[in-house]
Amino acid sequence: MVYALVGSVTGFLSTLAISVIFIFSLRDISFRYVAKTSFYISLFTLIFVILSSQIGLISNYIEFSGGRIRHYLGFRYSLFPSTVMLNIVASSFFLTQDKVSYKRLFFLLLSTIWIFYQTDSRLTFISSLLLLGINLVVKWYPSILKSSGLLLKTLKLTYIVNAYLSYLIAKMYLSFSSPFLNELSKNINQFLGGRVYYANRSLNIYGYNLFGQKINWIGNGLDINGQRGLSEYLYVDNLYIQILQRYGLFVLLILLLIFTLTLHHLLKQKQYVLSLILIILSFHAMIDDLIINLHYNIFLILIGTLMNQNQSAFEENLQLDNGEK
Repeated sequence: MVYALVGSVTGFLSTLAISVIFIFSLRDISFRYVAKTSFYISLFTLIFVILSSQIGLISNYIEFSGGRIRHYLGFRYSLFPSTVMLNIVASSFFLTQDKVSYKRLFFLLLSTIWIFYQTDSRLTFISSLLLLGINLVVKWYPSILKSSGLLLKTLKLTYIVNAYLSYLIAKMYLSFSSPFLNELSKNINQFLGGRVYYANRSLNIYGYNLFGQKINWIGNGLDINGQRGLSEYLYVDNLYIQILQRYGLFVLLILLLIFTLTLHHLLKQKQYVLSLILIILSFHAMIDDLIINLHYNIFLILIGTLMNQNQSAFEENLQLDNGEK
C-alpha cells in the first residue's frame, strides 16, 4: 500500500519506491549483516568518489553563496557526502558499541571534520559529532545506556512529537501572538539556515492533502547533467513536512506509526544503542530529508523487522549481542 502511494507520486522505479521493496525483502536478513555491508559499501563509495573528484576524474563543483564556500566533492550537492558520512558513523556505532577502538573513532572523527570543512554542512556535522561522542562515552561506561533506559523510553513518541513541532513551527513562523515566540522562531530559522522560512513558504504555496501531490521544489544541487538550476530557490529540507506535502497526510501518519512502533519494539527489547540512533535520526529528520533514502540511512531496514511473525525471529535478525572492533 505504501509502495503504491509512494510510487504513484515519485514513479514506481524511483529510489524511494524501490527502498520500500528492499525494506520488505530484507526483513528476514540479519540486520547486523545488512549494517556491516552498508558500512563498507558506503565507506568505499565515499572514498572512491572523493578521490576521483580530487584527481580530476569527476568534477568537484564549488558553490559560493552568502560568504560560504562549499565543495561538492564529486557529488551533486554538498550535503550528500556529509550524509553518507553520518550513515557510516551511525553504522559504526551500532556495529562496535562499547568495543569500538580508539583508532576507529579517531579515523571517523578526522573524516567527519575534513568533510565538514570541505562542504560546510554544519547541522549534519553536529549529528555525526553527537554520535561519535556518545560512542566514546559508551566505550568508557558500557552500562550507561542501560541505566538511561527509562529516559530513552520517555522519547518513544519522538517521531510523532517532532513531526508535530515541525509543522507548528513552520506554519506559524513569525505569526505567533507572542513576540517572544516570534523572536524564537526567527532565531531557530537563522540557526537552521533558513529552513523554517522555506518550509513556511512551501506550506503557504502548496498546502497539503490526504494523498500527496507532485511538487517540483528547486534546491541548490546539480541536476543529472551536472548543471546548476537557475530558478528561484524553494526547497523543504524538513523530512516530515516534505512527506506531508509530497506524499500526503495518509502516508505521513503511516510512516510515523511504523517508526514509533519500531522504536517501541527496540526499547521493549532493551536494544538501547539502536533506539538511541533512531531517536537522534528523528531529530535530524527535522533538518535533512535525505535520510528517508536507504543509501543515506540503512536503519530504515529496521522497519522490516516488524513484519516478522514471532519474537525469536525479531531477536535473531537483529543479532545485537556483541560489537566488533
